[in-house]
Amino acid sequence: MDKMQYAIGIDLGGTKVAAGVVDGQGRILGRSHRPTEVDRGREVVLENTVRAVREALARSPRWVRGRIQAVGVGAPGTVEAGTGRVLLAPNLRWQDVALGQLLQERLQMRVYVDNDANCAALGELLAGAGRGSRHLLVITLGTGVGAGLVLDGQLYRGAGGFAGEVGHIPVLPDGPLCGCGRRGCLETLCSATAVAAMARQAVSDGRGAAIVAAARRIAQGQVDARAVMAAARWKDPVALAILREAGTYLGIGLAILVNLFNPERIVVGGSLARAGEALLGPAREELARRALPGLAQQVAVVAAELGNQAGVVGAAALALGWGRKEPGPGPEGAARAGAEPAEG
Repeated sequence: MDKMQYAIGIDLGGTKVAAGVVDGQGRILGRSHRPTEVDRGREVVLENTVRAVREALARSPRWVRGRIQAVGVGAPGTVEAGTGRVLLAPNLRWQDVALGQLLQERLQMRVYVDNDANCAALGELLAGAGRGSRHLLVITLGTGVGAGLVLDGQLYRGAGGFAGEVGHIPVLPDGPLCGCGRRGCLETLCSATAVAAMARQAVSDGRGAAIVAAARRIAQGQVDARAVMAAARWKDPVALAILREAGTYLGIGLAILVNLFNPERIVVGGSLARAGEALLGPAREELARRALPGLAQQVAVVAAELGNQAGVVGAAALALGWGRKEPGPGPEGAARAGAEPAEG
């Protein structure tokens, strides 16, 4: 991506919307975030998004504001990237919303929309732990488990545009019930939601005193993944065992993906990735045990570098051509910088 290009990236989530003005090296020059306010309906969500964009522009250098080329949006759920339509986003309570068109009308700028995990992958590819990779998987561990797939330097979306739903890989027959209606999906075993469920069970069994103490200190008494990670930093054996179990299941899922795609690097991000080696160590061990030896030895499993900025940076990269089929100044270098992007 040409370093003299600028775009706006939007990371639209169920609880907050973040926007940033980003340059071609992935640096955020002005940023803002606001509550999404899903309960107040779609129009309020759109208005909060527009306000976040305007605030980010106001906080960026004046000389940048007139040079914005486009806007990119990472949205949760299933997204028809070519049209900018959000087909289904449970966290936003949306179904078949023409997000790209609606924002384009309000912002009077060209808007591109993709799945948030795809945007996180583009962010890490541009400016994070995936720099220099051509075969990259970015796994996000949050409320669920998602993935962005970069294969041979190109973002891979699949036949219908919905590739990367790794959270619904069946891992444990007759395992916990998933929101998709099936049992034993990967995200029921190694997401932040799964870790919180294991912690609540430990507390119910009388084994989670340190987790309860951590919850009171950092999570307003709520026994969740944050409390488990805090207790693990105190070397609490129950918290460490929960993260080891989650990491082991993550490793099983990674082994499946490694055998399928033979990536050179897997970047693990999302809120649960802050557990660090307590989670990633067991994942690497299980991956090495289960994947084909030659493939397991070729892949590095690393923590994401951009944290909660990956979505904004990646959405801006999308706006400037990364991950899009039409010519643009993305990693494939198919067009000269500054070329007029196509509608999407």
